[in-house]
Amino acid sequence: MNFLNKKRSFILGLIFIVLFILNQFKSPIVIFLPVDLPGNLKASTIPPIGIFIERQYKGEIPNSKWCTVLQHELEHWEQYKTMGLLSFYYNYLLEYAKSGRIDHWMEKESNKNCKQKLNEIGLKKTNSETPDSIGYKEYENS
Repeated sequence: MNFLNKKRSFILGLIFIVLFILNQFKSPIVIFLPVDLPGNLKASTIPPIGIFIERQYKGEIPNSKWCTVLQHELEHWEQYKTMGLLSFYYNYLLEYAKSGRIDHWMEKESNKNCKQKLNEIGLKKTNSETPDSIGYKEYENS
């Protein structure tokens, strides 16, 4: 094995170790980005790393018609915790290739679960939740 292959193998192994360690925590880090995400994305959940949201959606208030971007992405994080890392990516990418993002069953499930939780706990309580009370850490990139 030449030096270049050893180096690639080492880096790949290191990446897998870091992802394995991050996967053990399963608690999202939320980062509000100062730049726009590509396409029409408002946010992206990338397990086991975290949730990335455009800064303009920070402090968004839910109502009876829709959830906030953060609540929607936290539902994706719950899907990841339930399915596991590899199953989450396999299912998401396979369905994305078949039907796109809008008709994706995981997107629809995330919206449905988010709205259901809003109805269960009531909008008043949701507005007063702090990041600590719903189990994520919030960071803002400047």
